[in-house]
Amino acid sequence: MPKSKEKKPPVKVKKNVGHNGGRKVIPIDWSVVDKCLMTGSSGVQTAAFIGITDETLYNRCRKEHGVDFSIYLLKQKQKGNSLLLGKQYQVAMGGNVTMLIWLGKQRIGQTDHPTDKQEFNGSLASLLDVMHLIKSSQDFDALVQLANKNKKGEIDGKDE
Repeated sequence: MPKSKEKKPPVKVKKNVGHNGGRKVIPIDWSVVDKCLMTGSSGVQTAAFIGITDETLYNRCRKEHGVDFSIYLLKQKQKGNSLLLGKQYQVAMGGNVTMLIWLGKQRIGQTDHPTDKQEFNGSLASLLDVMHLIKSSQDFDALVQLANKNKKGEIDGKDE
């Protein structure tokens, strides 16, 4: 007797609502990422610290924040720099002389030997002023004679 071909009922596949297959999405605590980046950590270091790959961090940054990681990193690093500078300023204003000196050098260009620079700049400025007064070779010769007398100490610096 031949076997009859019976139709089997179709198998219903359960659809997982909210799950698109693939790997499970690892949550990223962006406040931890922000703190790492503000301290100066790189993307690779930050990713390792939170337990994901750097590529995952970069991709998720683009997806969740809408910017490339390099932009996000720069923004967080600048926040960290601002906080650090604020704290240094606070310490300096609290009377820490070392911090006052360091900030003076870093922010407003103070040096340990400011008089050397001031003397050079002053001498250079004086020389330029004199050069503008020279109109002829006779003026130049008179200037050279005056300079030689000054070297020998024959000029006392007083106007007569």
